[in-house]
Amino acid sequence: MIVCASPEILPEHQHKLEDASGQRVLVYRSLDEIPEDIASHTDILIMYGGNLSYPKGTKLSIARFTRLEWVHFLTIAINQPLTDELRTRSLLVTNSTGIQAASMSEYVLASMLYFEKDFHRYSALKREKRWDRSVSMGELTNREVLIFGTGSIGTAIARTLKPFRVRLTGVNTTGKPVEPFDMTLTTAQGVERLSSADYVVSIIPDTPDTDHLFGRDNLLRMKKEAVFINVGRGNVLDEPALAELLNAGRLKGAALDVFREEPPAEDNPLWTSDNLILTPHMSAKSTHYIDSCLDIFIHNLKVQREGKPADELINVIRTDSL
Repeated sequence: MIVCASPEILPEHQHKLEDASGQRVLVYRSLDEIPEDIASHTDILIMYGGNLSYPKGTKLSIARFTRLEWVHFLTIAINQPLTDELRTRSLLVTNSTGIQAASMSEYVLASMLYFEKDFHRYSALKREKRWDRSVSMGELTNREVLIFGTGSIGTAIARTLKPFRVRLTGVNTTGKPVEPFDMTLTTAQGVERLSSADYVVSIIPDTPDTDHLFGRDNLLRMKKEAVFINVGRGNVLDEPALAELLNAGRLKGAALDVFREEPPAEDNPLWTSDNLILTPHMSAKSTHYIDSCLDIFIHNLKVQREGKPADELINVIRTDSL
């Protein structure tokens, strides 16, 4: 039995799964809504790996799914309580790595163009009903873009930006060269490079080493005309420090799609910060998102059904590596 636990699986997605599998597919808004008799007979579960996509209070646990053989996640990341459970179970685990690249790349490009073309300024002029042509717009040509993270998303962002003739510098832990970056630096070298970058993009993961990487001291390394963009994880940023620097005009702007606490508390200073694009963890989400996730699942389902070699499965996660 195939069961989906997601408020975003619409009837058309359900029909797509049923056509591909040749069987009835049950859809629920969250894990908690799945009845015990259904949970105990579920072989394949399709779900999100984090609480953010479920109704508040949903418990992320697969303990009730005693017959489970395969879990397909509609995300890349998997919350800690789930990873602990997965390590103790002999399951096929797959995720949706790779589908976010196009949407996240467009988000980063849009954020850069927003500030390059001074749309924040023109929005203010419109509110004031003021016509002012005294300041020329910028352009991306020859801007230095410093991207922390050179994995699949980072390289996709770099490829999207390449036609705009920017100077692309990638940052990873070893400094190993990666296409299509013009240059690749270690993390320490990347921090030193903050002083020359026009745009700093963070897509690095949540680890002890990345916590507060963009703290006050490193934010102050950035030049006044620079823009900070974070589509990775919220733990890397000192949010109060960024809010203070934006409000003081010490940075040109920022675009944040991820936060330490999601949603941010009502008293978080980011809500009222100047020149800040604030989006609710949506850079990877698009109108094609669920279809792309299910395409990965359907590919793997066909591999299994047709008895093809296991190495033809895609996005398989080793549970002992979680």
